[in-house]
Amino acid sequence: MRLFCLIIIAISLLVSGTFGLLTFKIDSEVSRLEDEKAAITERNDTYSADILALQESIDIISSEKAELEEKLVYERKMASYKVEPTVFLTFDDGTSSNTHKILDILNAAGVKGTFFVVGSQVVNNGSVAREAVKRIVDEGHTLAIHCYNHTYAEIYKSKEAYFADFDKVVALLEEITGTSPNIVRLPSGTYSAKLFCKQYSGTTDTYYEIVSELYARGYEVIDWNIDTEDFTTATGVAKIISNAISGAKTRLTREYKTAVILMHDTVDTYKALPEIISQLKAIQTSDGKIFRFEMLENGGYVSRQVAEITKPE
Repeated sequence: MRLFCLIIIAISLLVSGTFGLLTFKIDSEVSRLEDEKAAITERNDTYSADILALQESIDIISSEKAELEEKLVYERKMASYKVEPTVFLTFDDGTSSNTHKILDILNAAGVKGTFFVVGSQVVNNGSVAREAVKRIVDEGHTLAIHCYNHTYAEIYKSKEAYFADFDKVVALLEEITGTSPNIVRLPSGTYSAKLFCKQYSGTTDTYYEIVSELYARGYEVIDWNIDTEDFTTATGVAKIISNAISGAKTRLTREYKTAVILMHDTVDTYKALPEIISQLKAIQTSDGKIFRFEMLENGGYVSRQVAEITKPE
C-alpha cells in the first residue's frame, strides 16, 4: 500500500512538473508572439506612414506632370502658329436673325466661328436669337461672352458694375444652352476698355481689377488683330471684304501668322462673309501653305492687344 502511494505521488509530481513546464513554454510562446505582433504592428505603422508620404509625393508629381503636359500642348500650339497660317472668324454683338445666316454660311463652307454674345440682344430679339445661341453650341462653334448691356458708361464705372452685367449674361447663356462659356471679349476691346474705365470710373485701376477678376474666375480675355470695320453701314460690303483679306495677308508677314478677324452681327457682314471665306481659302504663302480655320478657345491663341492682368509697377 505504501508503494502504491509512492507511485501515485511520483506520478502526480511528474504530471505537475510536466504541466508546469508546458505552461511555461506556452507563456513564453505567447509572450514571443505578442512581441512579434507588436513589432509587426510597429512596422505596419511605419510602412503606412511611408506609403502615405509616397502617395503625397506621387500626387504632387502627378499634378506637376499634368501642368507640364498642359504647358507643352500650349507651347506646341503657339509654335504651330509661327509656321501654319491660321484664321479665326469672330462675330460680336449677336445674336439675331443675322446670326442664322452667318451660321448657314459657315456650315456650308465647312469652317467654324467664335461668337461673342450680347445678352440684351438675345433677349430683345426673342426666340430667333435664343435659337441662334443654341445653334452656335449644337453645331460646334465657340460660344463666348461679350456683355449683357453694351453701354460703356454703365459697365465700366466700377468693377462691381461690370460683374453685375457680366454675371447676368453668363446666367442667360447657361439657361439657354446648359453650358458656360470661358472666353470673353471686353466691349470695345481691352485698349479702349482701359480708357473707358478711366473716363467713367476715374481710374485705370478699375480695368485691372476687372481683368484680374476675370482670370481669377478662369476666363480668358481675347481681342482681335484685324478689324473689318463692319460695325457701320458706311463701310460697305466691298470694303469689309478688302479689310479682312488685306489684314490676313499682312498677318502672314508677322512672327505669328494668325489672323483674328473682328466682325459683327450685321447684314453687310453676312453678305461679305462668303467672299471673305473664299478669298481666305485661296491665299497661299510662298511655300504653298494655306490658311487653316480655327475657333478661339480658353488656353488657345491670344491676340495682341494683350489683356494685362495686373497693373504695371
